[in-house]
Amino acid sequence: MASCPQRQQHHRAGPQDLEPQQEAVLGAYGTGQPKSAPSVTLFLPFSEELRAKSTLVCLISDFHPSTLVVTWKVDGTPITQGVETTKPFKQSNNKYLASSYLSLSPDKWKSHRSFTCQVMHEGSTVEKTVVPAECP
Repeated sequence: MASCPQRQQHHRAGPQDLEPQQEAVLGAYGTGQPKSAPSVTLFLPFSEELRAKSTLVCLISDFHPSTLVVTWKVDGTPITQGVETTKPFKQSNNKYLASSYLSLSPDKWKSHRSFTCQVMHEGSTVEKTVVPAECP
């Protein structure tokens, strides 16, 4: 479990977070583009934002095919309130990019143990978690 990603730098999912995807995607997708597991980066609100309504950003990049499911969890429980997720769009490398946003009040940020962005893609799951108590 990640504790507190830095606000100005981000952490990308590494190979240890992803299952190998080597099977080529053919047929229905028609591109011959190989499957590619997503890189997931969780961005924190800046300290100044935490005085008012703030937003956690989950950036999901470099995945193929374009279908995925994003779930936000608060203290391990899935939530839908305050969540907005973009439709995937194709990047210049023919892989896809999407973003998911969780809007929070300062009280909600301070009163919960953890916030998790869970991304399910092609049978694999990648999670990034932040623990507010460990964030300066």
